[in-house]
Amino acid sequence: MQGRLSPMQDGKIQSFPAATWEREFSLAKANGFELIEWVFEAADASQNPLLLPAGRDAIVRLKREHGVDVPSVCCDYFMEHPLHGADAADRRRSEATLAAVIAASSEVGVRYVELPLIGKSKVATPADLDCVAGALMEWAVVAEAAGVWILLEVDLEPARAAELLARVPSERVGINYDTGNSAYWGFDPRDEIPRYGERIMNVHLKDCTRKDYSVPFGTGEVNFDLSFQLLKAAGYRGDFVLQAARGQDDCGVARTYAEFSRPYIARLQS
Repeated sequence: MQGRLSPMQDGKIQSFPAATWEREFSLAKANGFELIEWVFEAADASQNPLLLPAGRDAIVRLKREHGVDVPSVCCDYFMEHPLHGADAADRRRSEATLAAVIAASSEVGVRYVELPLIGKSKVATPADLDCVAGALMEWAVVAEAAGVWILLEVDLEPARAAELLARVPSERVGINYDTGNSAYWGFDPRDEIPRYGERIMNVHLKDCTRKDYSVPFGTGEVNFDLSFQLLKAAGYRGDFVLQAARGQDDCGVARTYAEFSRPYIARLQS
């Protein structure tokens, strides 16, 4: 995840590394990573390189120079500015922002635009579900025209998450599955992955407990063996993005988590 190879900013576990984002491409290559998932957040959103012509040119150049892909963008922006928010003016701004992110993503080769429907953007009521499902069917058309996919990260219990996906049957809308979030919310992967595994298109690797959001790999409540077994059974062959707990040595911690994860990934791919 972008920013995990840079010093933590203002105590935030995840933020766009404005001062070091270019350097992270060479760091990713040097530390054995094949991809970076971009972070698009509300703070200074208009200045995020993804939305600037010169920034997009730089992303394409750095991808080519270092052989490090940017296949996905995590749109934390929409946790603060929901597409189904109560304020009409904010909704219009959010819609314009999503349209800009989709267009920019298409230009630089990003395949997956992730919408976190959590926090202020959670689907809390039946009315929210109706609104989100209808909007996603419309955005799926936009995504298809741009050649990208919209992935949802939800805190809905598994049956309701499956209901939302059933309401949005477009192949352009899928799930970004987060191992840690599921543990934090108390979900059992046996209730999740078999229900909608065919819609999972990206995976965030994280460890959590029901009390602590993001702990070092192997110290939380995520059953990595079970999660990877179920992902394999579902036919998952996509990316794995380390969205793990932070440490003092950013690159060293990232390498440690990568080494923890690789045996699971190898068994899934075998």
